[in-house]
Amino acid sequence: MAQDFKKLASSVVDAVGGVGNVTNLTHCMTRLRFILKDEAKASDETVKNIPGVMGLVKQGGQYQIIIGNNVAAAYKEILALGVDGGATVDASEQPKQKWTLKRVGMTILDAIIGTMTPLIPAIIGGSMVKLLQCCC
Repeated sequence: MAQDFKKLASSVVDAVGGVGNVTNLTHCMTRLRFILKDEAKASDETVKNIPGVMGLVKQGGQYQIIIGNNVAAAYKEILALGVDGGATVDASEQPKQKWTLKRVGMTILDAIIGTMTPLIPAIIGGSMVKLLQCCC
């Protein structure tokens, strides 16, 4: 089923408060990661009900919209609407956060996940080779 990413992009930008409310936009494998000027302008329920959006997560000062494997196409269309993307955000603009036990744990887990994620394809490939050796 073909998806209209222009319509998705327009709906997402409107739901997060418009182009003027977005400070920065990046994406990862499955999520659009917005840095918003005023998170109160974003409508969580509207975002969740947009066709093509799989979910919403607010974490680490980011407003993360889960799109899935086609996130690059959605990102490209949102940039075409005039949203600033890809640039790093000045650390002085973000409020300082206290170091709590939970935040320390999350930082450690993020570091472990970041180092292990690139190894997953190699592990899967090795498993497939081992499977073929067993079968033949």
